[in-house]
Amino acid sequence: MRREWLRWPVMEEEIVIIENTSHVFFNIPYRLYEEGLKKHLKDLGVEEVEEVDDPLGGRRVILVLDKQSALELKAWITLQVSKNSSKYFVTDLEEI
Repeated sequence: MRREWLRWPVMEEEIVIIENTSHVFFNIPYRLYEEGLKKHLKDLGVEEVEEVDDPLGGRRVILVLDKQSALELKAWITLQVSKNSSKYFVTDLEEI
């Protein structure tokens, strides 16, 4: 997958999910990562974790997962967003 989207500006509270034919990429606020996602990831098949700084979105974590593990992470994110609807929102995209 091309990674130009890693350079897209994101808002601090935005969670970006991009799916291609074989993997799902998550661009997550570092705060959410530290608040509980980090522990949850130990049970998932995370293929890659990278920390980046976004000019608008601040410190971020990029995760790469296979599609099956991504379903579980999406469910976890859905729960977090429903609990903290004023803190986070999701942008879910599919690469064509």
